[in-house]
Amino acid sequence: MNVKRGKSLSTQIGASIALIAVMAIFAAACSSDSKESSTDSTTTTVATAGEAPTDASIKALTASVSGGGASFPDSFYQAVNTDFNDVAGTERVTYAKSGSSDGRSQLSAGTVDFAGSDSLPKDGEVFPSNVLFFPTVAAPITVSFNLDGVTELQLSPDVIAGIFQAEITTWNDPKIAADNPDAELPATAITVVHRSDGSGTTNNFTKYLTAASPSVWTLGSGDEVNWPESTQGAEKNSGVAELIKQTSGAIGYVDLADAGKAGLSLASIQNSSGNYIAPSVEGVQAALEDATIEANLTYNPLNGSGAKDYPITAPTFLLVLEKQTDAAKATTIKTYLQYVLTTGQAQAAETGYVALPSSLAEKAIAQIDKIAS
Repeated sequence: MNVKRGKSLSTQIGASIALIAVMAIFAAACSSDSKESSTDSTTTTVATAGEAPTDASIKALTASVSGGGASFPDSFYQAVNTDFNDVAGTERVTYAKSGSSDGRSQLSAGTVDFAGSDSLPKDGEVFPSNVLFFPTVAAPITVSFNLDGVTELQLSPDVIAGIFQAEITTWNDPKIAADNPDAELPATAITVVHRSDGSGTTNNFTKYLTAASPSVWTLGSGDEVNWPESTQGAEKNSGVAELIKQTSGAIGYVDLADAGKAGLSLASIQNSSGNYIAPSVEGVQAALEDATIEANLTYNPLNGSGAKDYPITAPTFLLVLEKQTDAAKATTIKTYLQYVLTTGQAQAAETGYVALPSSLAEKAIAQIDKIAS
């Protein structure tokens, strides 16, 4: 995958920073010096492959379609849908966040026309026809926290695993202190916050821990895991973010968009090369560069080997049935996908995500013609 790398983000994000400010800092960091800088500058790759649908073709659509599922990409989809529907002159596309598992379940039952999912279908999940995977954007899963007096934090995989297994229970634990020798860590109790619904974010977060901390992490991976009783659950990424915000000493895993909206502090995560990397556009681009694209266009950018990779980078997909039963809806879905993968990619940076590399967008656009009624 041809993604240009630039200079790494070297500063943390304070709790009062809103989403737009977060992205502004990331953009500025791409052109500033840091300990891990190079002489190259970062260029965000926006998909331009293929022709974007014309306004006339969008206005000519006669059927409306609905999607639902993953909350991780919800901010991106809502922004793109608003733009698309403005062109259409009516609400042609809707998306309701409900969790990846629920989205796939609804697609299977025929109650949505397409599903959002950050994780792949489980064995035993059955759909009316073959499912096509359309990657849309990527983003970091942040480890967000709320700790009085502390806005900068570094965490290694084994420490993250210990925290989320409720084995490390106070913020001044020697293992956290070892990752943060210059920090003044309070004796505050740690409150772990996780998703209570079936979630692709949970799947990717726990898949990361399984890969990065195999000797410590014992809870396995999946859309749902058996969290310790002392932890707290909340629905959707937005729910996790709000619970962290309301709870002193809390920590949880949240998409960048919702973490930014809640004004949470974000930890830098030690990657497989031993570097602490903040969640950033550049870190995600580096992780995408190291990912292998499968034949069905799924890919896993977690815990990559690159020195600049942000290690908890997550993909997200729109799942569409190859065989459609309504020709008018099929036309709307195909036009919408073409829009998401071309014009819509500009919304990625505005909403806390990273646009697809053009090489991957080209492959996704090419398979739109597989959708037939």
